[in-house]
Parts: sequence; structure tokens; C-alpha cells
Amino acid sequence: MTELENAQTLEEKRAALIIKYRDLTVDTVEKEDSKIIYRLSKNGRIYIMHILMNISTIGIAYVRELRDEIQEAEVDGGIIVSDGKYTYSARSNAPDMSIELIPSSIPTFDIFEHNLIPLHEIVDEEGRKKLADKYHAEPYQFPWIKSADPVSIIIGAKPGDIVKITQKSETAGKYDTYRYVV
Repeated sequence: MTELENAQTLEEKRAALIIKYRDLTVDTVEKEDSKIIYRLSKNGRIYIMHILMNISTIGIAYVRELRDEIQEAEVDGGIIVSDGKYTYSARSNAPDMSIELIPSSIPTFDIFEHNLIPLHEIVDEEGRKKLADKYHAEPYQFPWIKSADPVSIIIGAKPGDIVKITQKSETAGKYDTYRYVV
């Protein structure tokens, strides 16, 4: 992946992982002083990603700036990637503004290349219905995975989603397990 290879800062590496594992397409890239703005798309949905570099505290002003840009461009949502800390106001207001805040705790390396981390995928609506019929269970009855888990954040899993985990075993070969995102 060229985005991950070209990434120079920690923030850019986190952003490249998100772009890669959410299957987002980079439409445009704008670079400013301490900010990189990506315009991303996937399945007809458009997102704006702000990468804030060398900023220790990200407050509500940055979130409002991205919100205004989202409303002006009429896109579906926004993502802020930073190595700094988010204020309480920024964290609490961002979800209402369709903005996702990526924490600095997300690894800057590709965790899916590690042999102990299996492939994770979000199950689509059709797959959810098949799972419910196959296992005679409601989604919330599956084992849980937190939405704050680094893998959940990287693949974009939201509370209520089901994540399919494809693992390898010496005795069983490949097998799938499912987790409900809380």
C-alpha cells in the first residue's frame, strides 16, 4: 500500500492503516502547515479526514472546524487523527457531529501482519440475517468485542455491528468466530 509506505509521521501511519482496512479510496489530499486533509470515499459515501500533527491538545474548535467543512461539502462524516489528547468537550460532542476521533493509542504499525492477530471483517446486513438463522441467536448473544478495541477502530466497527474473525488452527484449519461490537 502506497499510503502506508509514504507515511512519515505517526499520525500519517495511523491514517494509512484506517484507509487501508476500511477500503477507503483517497480522492484528494491537501497539505497545510500542521494539517493534512484527505477526501475519502467508499460505496458512494464521502468522508473528510483531518490529520493534525504536532498538536498536543485537540479541543472542540478542531471538531467544529471539521463539522463546518462536512456541512459545507455535504459529505457523510469526518475523521480526526492526531497524536495529541482530545478534550472532554471534543470527545463528547464529536459523535453528534458525525465525527470519529482516532486515539493516539492505535498502533502505528500494521497489526494484522502479526501472526497472532487474525483477519477481522464487519459482517454486512445479509450476513447478519444468515448468522441469526444459522445459530438461532440475536446479535447481542454473540461474544462481545469493545468498540474501543484497536482492531475495531481500525476496521471501523461501531456498536451494534458483528465482526467476523477468521482464525487459523493446526487441527481445524480455518474457522470463523463472530463478535458483537459493544
